Formats: sequence, structure tokens, C-alpha cells
Amino acid sequence: MIITKRFYLLTLLSLSIHTVGFANEADWYSVEYIVFEHTPLSNQSLEPWEKEPLALPSNAVSLNSLPNTKAFNSLSSNQKQLHGIYNRLTKLSSYKPILHGGWFQPLKSKETLKPVQIIHHSSNRQLEGTLTFHRGRFLHLNIDLQLSESPLPADHAIHLSTTGRQANTLYRLKETRQIKTSNTHYFDHPRFGVLAIVEKIDAP
Repeated sequence: MIITKRFYLLTLLSLSIHTVGFANEADWYSVEYIVFEHTPLSNQSLEPWEKEPLALPSNAVSLNSLPNTKAFNSLSSNQKQLHGIYNRLTKLSSYKPILHGGWFQPLKSKETLKPVQIIHHSSNRQLEGTLTFHRGRFLHLNIDLQLSESPLPADHAIHLSTTGRQANTLYRLKETRQIKTSNTHYFDHPRFGVLAIVEKIDAP
């Protein structure tokens, strides 16, 4: 009887340890996005949505900055799947692609948020902000991006997050949404938008 009880307790302990270990394992995902601007009509004037430059969070992760890991490494061209949408956007007069990127990310439930830093400069436009992929009960993607337009020429472009100076016009897209893997999600703003897709993958 004592042996049976000991065996039962050891079995429960083994199952408990196995369950904890499984719970702590991370699932891997690829996160891909396209940021594009809406081309305003010649007679259309949009009011700026922000007056103060966006401040990047101190814990924002730069892609390809973590040594000895595939976590937060950029997707290569052949690992992206939104090329077709990107090419169609380039052919439509109403839209202009700004940036096409993505990364690998391991994810556990309720872990500390890891916002991914997005910075892109082109001509007199600057895109700055973060994309944050995280999981609570469900998967979520947080978008916090600011598009700034300056009358200055390209060689005098202002880097808002380092100088703190205000460009002529600021537009900000800030939204959190529950997402499903393998679905393309659209985050909209009158001035620019984001298309994003998340896929669950094997550990790279």
C-alpha cells in the first residue's frame, strides 16, 4: 500500500514537472508587415492628428541586435509572403508603399512586452514607432507608428526621436487588435495604413 502511494505521488510529481516545463516553452512566430501611405487628392487637405513627436519606449528592440539567437532577426526576402500585395500597391495611384519588413519572435503567455522599433526615412517623410506582438489569452498586435512630413529637403531631414524637433505635419496610428495567425490584418488611418500577417512556425 505504501509503495503504491509513493508511486502515485512520484507520478503526479513527474506530470507536474512536465506540465511546468511545457508551459514555459516558447512558440515561434513570424511577423510580417507593410506600411503604406494613402495618396491624397490634389484638393484634399488632412489635418494633423498629433502635435508632439512620438517618443520611442526605452525597451524597444532593434531587429538583428540580439547576439546568438534567431529571435528578432529580420525576415529575408524569400521568407516574406506579402510580395504580391506590395507589388499591387505600387501599381495603384491611391497608395504608396513605405516599408515592407518582418521578424521572427518566440512568444510565451503573459511575458514582458517587447516592442519592435520601426524607423524609416525617405525624402521628406519619416516613419517612426513600434510594432508589438504579444500574447495573453489571445494573440495581439499593437501598432504605434507616426508618419511625419517636413518641408525640408532630404539632406536636412529631421530625426524626431533624437532631436525632439517638430516636423511640419505629424500623423499617428495607434491601435491594439486581437489577431489570428495566417490572416491578413488591416490597420487604417486617413493618411497611412498597415497590413500585417502572423504565422506560427517551427523554431528557426
